[in-house]
Amino acid sequence: MPGLQLTAMNDRQLSPRASVISFVAATAVATAAATGLFVLLDPRAQAFWSGRFSDLIGVVRSFFAR
Repeated sequence: MPGLQLTAMNDRQLSPRASVISFVAATAVATAAATGLFVLLDPRAQAFWSGRFSDLIGVVRSFFAR
């Protein structure tokens, strides 16, 4: 198409800092997804984390006791 300028991917490389930040973010997302699947699928993990969250909710509620 006339007037349409295409840019090569080499002109738009990530800086080393942005590359490291994107790698860390992608790793964190993948780890969170794997952990979430583990908790959802393993009954022992469900029991463990439900107990932990129950304790945490109890502590938070104790701060706002009536």
